[in-house]
Amino acid sequence: QHVMKNFFLTLHMISMSLVVGTLFLQSLSVVLRLRLKKQEEIDGLRSIQNRIHKLIYYPILAVTILSGIMLTVKTGEFGQANWIAANWIAAKLGLLILLIVLGVLNAKQIQADLLPKKYAMMVHIAIFLIGAGMIHLATTKPF
Repeated sequence: QHVMKNFFLTLHMISMSLVVGTLFLQSLSVVLRLRLKKQEEIDGLRSIQNRIHKLIYYPILAVTILSGIMLTVKTGEFGQANWIAANWIAAKLGLLILLIVLGVLNAKQIQADLLPKKYAMMVHIAIFLIGAGMIHLATTKPF
């Protein structure tokens, strides 16, 4: 059981890093795309962004969520009599929901430039901060 827990922990950490990294770079590339002048370049970058979002972001998000579920089952965090001990997981799930919302916003921004450049830039700053918050909660388990 210890080996399986370590496997799911490693899988979860790697996939979560890829989710945050992919979203971060995708939102940064949205900002860079807003600076392009030639329509062919804009269309080419948009096509690459779409493929990354569909072929990398969504599958790795699924792996992250599934490995996180398996990890909580293997560690018994939700099976504890003291639910307060698992409050950090509830906070982390709240941040995950925010991260998914930012991913959806990013997907919409890839399709059409909905946000002005300064707001599009704020999306990738929020992605970075939420990712850092999730890592902090998982490593320190503050509550």
